Amino acid sequence: MSRKNKTNLRRRNVSSKKVPQERINQINEAFMKKNIPELRKLATTGPGLVNDGLRRLCWPLLLHCEPYEPYDKKDLREEHKDERQVLLDVDRSFVYYPKGLNNATKKHMQSELKDVIVGILRRHPKLAYYQGFHDICSVLLLVLGNKESAIKAGENIAMFLLRDAMLDSLEPIMKQLTLLNTLIRLEDPAIADFLEKSNTLPYFCLSWVITWCSHDVRDLSKVVRLFDFFISSDPLISIYLSARIVISRHKELLALECDGAIVHTFLSKFPQYIDIDELISKTIQLYNKYRKFCPLVLKKAINEALDETSCAILYEQHWLNLKVDEPINYLAVDKILSSPYSAKKSMQIKNSEKPNMLNKKRVVMALISATLFYWLFNKILISFYERNH
Repeated sequence: MSRKNKTNLRRRNVSSKKVPQERINQINEAFMKKNIPELRKLATTGPGLVNDGLRRLCWPLLLHCEPYEPYDKKDLREEHKDERQVLLDVDRSFVYYPKGLNNATKKHMQSELKDVIVGILRRHPKLAYYQGFHDICSVLLLVLGNKESAIKAGENIAMFLLRDAMLDSLEPIMKQLTLLNTLIRLEDPAIADFLEKSNTLPYFCLSWVITWCSHDVRDLSKVVRLFDFFISSDPLISIYLSARIVISRHKELLALECDGAIVHTFLSKFPQYIDIDELISKTIQLYNKYRKFCPLVLKKAINEALDETSCAILYEQHWLNLKVDEPINYLAVDKILSSPYSAKKSMQIKNSEKPNMLNKKRVVMALISATLFYWLFNKILISFYERNH
């Protein structure tokens, strides 16, 4: 290494040490003042909330977890219909992180994780558990350090940020994934053409969206940085982030054989090497670009992808406008959960369009079923491999 390069490297290291300390001061000040808008800004820019000590303070504030109000134990006795699946998933938890767990510690953490997930589901029996929510809760438990804090944080994430994945059908999320096609078409027509030609559907990023990348990213420091971002952002931000990941792989992607199976397999593997801070920065740029000047084609896609009860549609009304220490009214959300998804009226469906839309719906449902089968089959194979190696 040349003297010049060594000097530059030293300068970068010195600079990187100064920035976190400034950041810590800014985060502490925002936390002490309970300045949630400022905390959101810090969580979504630069190095985020820096370390798990600060996250342990700031995540509960950002997620309106204080004061914690325990539920009456009588309300939590009835078993949730999905608890058997929860147990199966908990047994597969804490595979990649934290590192170096002995068997006894891992079993204890899995027991606590089960209590966290079951606690959330029994508080809101109409929530439908999905495979991957245990990944979300495992990160909350690791960072927040106790079951009570993880339950409250997970409850609010489930009710206000990931609710669309916790209805009685995954169809709302599958519809939202189609926004990926529109965003890629607007940003990188060459990739859009390639994906269309190879008949690649956007469902390769399903686990990125419903687990906030915690199922796919193996570095916990990257996962918690992403959680800073997701906790502080619009529920649709994971779709924008997925689009940025695909676009960032332009050269690699276009070098592949134009075959749907090959392309899907390539894209479904989260690039572990990616710079998370840069990814978040570019995702925010993409989101802000189309938030300010939303082209008609994207508006139409959003209207078709989102139902009127989507947490993305109600984000501002139900969540963003909450003030510090304001009690959360769960009744409106529980009412949404009480209505079967199939009975909900979608924003995009008009009476004159129903016959045409029914045919489209059959095609969409067939694609969704096939994709879910493929995804679950792969999870079973991965689980089998991990258990036997």
